[in-house]
Amino acid sequence: MILRVLAGAAIIALLIVGWLTINDAQNAPPSMPVARRVPNPGYAAQDAELIETGPNGRPMYALHASEIRQQPASDFVTLEKVTLQFRDPRGGVWNGRADQGVVSNGASKVDLTGAVTLSGRLPDEAPVSISSNALAVDTRTEIVTTKDPVVFELNGQQLTARGMVADLKDERVELESDVHGLYRP
Repeated sequence: MILRVLAGAAIIALLIVGWLTINDAQNAPPSMPVARRVPNPGYAAQDAELIETGPNGRPMYALHASEIRQQPASDFVTLEKVTLQFRDPRGGVWNGRADQGVVSNGASKVDLTGAVTLSGRLPDEAPVSISSNALAVDTRTEIVTTKDPVVFELNGQQLTARGMVADLKDERVELESDVHGLYRP
């Protein structure tokens, strides 16, 4: 008799546990979707302009490009068909053009490649033009550099060299090697 009571109690207990399990599953709140970590897709824009402002709120430089792409999971922004404009400390405007460019978020250095030209005027109003296949322009320090062949024109006179460091603020240009030119006063 005790065996029957125990067996009956065990069956009833199993039925209660089974009923509770089924009932809890039906009344449970819907499960929340698992949040997946999606990689930064970056951004892209056509016919866009990037403007960096200085502490005074005035533009330090403006980049216009036919296409701008921020590389995913990176601070780099690539540019296609680029124009660059910035002002030197005395207010002179410098304009640049290139086939491509790369700029880092928050950085003042713009790396330009492909048929690059940069032109402006020195304080004495002398026109300056710099041409190369690659130029790095730091708009804060106003230093332009290249390791590539470069053509430097000042007042219609032309010098060619391989490599250059041009400090636009201090009006100093260093042509690094293989310098050629003819200066006619």
